[in-house]
Amino acid sequence: MNKIKTIIIDDEPLGREIIREYLQDHNDVEIMAECKDAHEALEAIESHNPDLIFLDISMPEIDGFELLRMLDKMPFVIFSTAYNQYAVNAFEVNAVDYLLKPYDHERFDTALNKVRQQIIHRDKTEKDNIEKLLMTIRNKYLKRIMVKYGGKIVIVNTTEIIRAEAVEDYVNLFTPEARYLISQPLLYLENRLDPEYFVRVHRSHIINLRFLKELQPWSNGRFKCIMKDNSTIIVSRSGTKKLKMIME
Repeated sequence: MNKIKTIIIDDEPLGREIIREYLQDHNDVEIMAECKDAHEALEAIESHNPDLIFLDISMPEIDGFELLRMLDKMPFVIFSTAYNQYAVNAFEVNAVDYLLKPYDHERFDTALNKVRQQIIHRDKTEKDNIEKLLMTIRNKYLKRIMVKYGGKIVIVNTTEIIRAEAVEDYVNLFTPEARYLISQPLLYLENRLDPEYFVRVHRSHIINLRFLKELQPWSNGRFKCIMKDNSTIIVSRSGTKKLKMIME
């Protein structure tokens, strides 16, 4: 078996040090990076495509749950936490392992062996359980999106998205500050943005109702959206039905 490419993510230096020390006994694991926050972690995951991440749950600004929701490809995850709350019990039920701080070497080895067996057998059940678990314990809709811009990874708050426009296999995200290109289909955003605010008004367009300035009648009973950035979007028939339902 190839070495297990691993990234350690913890805002506490001691937390990273303990994991690094315990991994010294496991020659089949290669540490690709150590990260103190989600920003560093996103760049490291993008660069190294790890098999496994050790992930602290409680981190400043962006916690471990939100970090995972930003990923396109889910690695195997060993969570770590200092809080024995309901989520920890949920991890156990859903076969997602965790380390409750402080933990000893034996508990660490048990968690790592569990993931190692999953990797050996190429069983994706654990990854599926992570995604299902995240949907149940936290709001399933994205609050932020990871994008590449100017050679860097930028975190965009979804509340700042004015509209999204499909361009072949990509999507342009328009915000008051900039336009970002992401390599995701529009359906991906439609399923993961809060439908209370985001409406797909056309096969190529999603709008944020927070930025809707004016709704004008158009031909054949359809609407034209005037956004606060002065962009205009011709609404499809199905999109018009959605907007009428919202307006009722």
